[in-house]
Amino acid sequence: MASDKVIDFYNECYIDYRIFWKLDKNLGIHYGFHDEKHKSHNEAVINMNRVLAGIVKITSKDKVLDAGCGIGGSSIWIAKNIGSSITGLNIHDGQLKTAKDLAERNKVGHLVKFVKGDFTNMNFPNNFFDVIWGLESICYAENKKIFLSETKRILKKNGRIIVADGFLNKENLATNEKKEMKKWLDGWAVPNLANVTEFRKYLKELSFKNIQFKDIKENVMPSSVRMYRASIHEYPIRKILEWTGLGTKMRTDNIVSAFYQHKTLKKGLWTYGIFYAKK
Repeated sequence: MASDKVIDFYNECYIDYRIFWKLDKNLGIHYGFHDEKHKSHNEAVINMNRVLAGIVKITSKDKVLDAGCGIGGSSIWIAKNIGSSITGLNIHDGQLKTAKDLAERNKVGHLVKFVKGDFTNMNFPNNFFDVIWGLESICYAENKKIFLSETKRILKKNGRIIVADGFLNKENLATNEKKEMKKWLDGWAVPNLANVTEFRKYLKELSFKNIQFKDIKENVMPSSVRMYRASIHEYPIRKILEWTGLGTKMRTDNIVSAFYQHKTLKKGLWTYGIFYAKK
């Protein structure tokens, strides 16, 4: 199962993410939204929350599900800055524990709760949430339409969904392009990326309304370049550690992914975009 691979990946590579992504400052394991006012990595990661919240128009009255919440960065930001009631859903015990600790440390424990669960088979009632938020998490669903079907079920009438993630940009990849994409996705335990056209089609088939897609490739490119440059310096070290038994292949592959995510993005094999829709 993809979920088992994801758990193994984060168990193995979480320390790398704590160091590289500076999680204690921005609480986000994701690309940042860079613009004229938010140029540093930390500023851009936090700004991504601001941009998504503005698009989906979250208010303090909304009940929000953060699907695949990581260590709770987006949930905590929404609670602190908007005052919404948030449920963070995650399959990884370690990240859930960290998220709960961070929520208490940020004094939003009364607004945020974190629960263990699979966002393709959610244990929530029908018509329960006003907003479903998926920030670089929905790519981990093997079947994206199942996730969207569950989203439709648990959203209230006129509820909104927002998904920011990587999406394939080409209908058919050449053999060498598939190999490069595989080196990226496998190293981060991502089973597949949905095609932009395919994802929009799923939303239409499920009768979502006001479907919008915004390509923000240029806004995330500085984050992509940052990882790419770090991978070039880090790869020889990781390979030596792997050869000597002081490191693992999974951690080496994590660095390989950081290299290929940029190479394939620059080639236009995939793009980074934001989907918005209403039930």
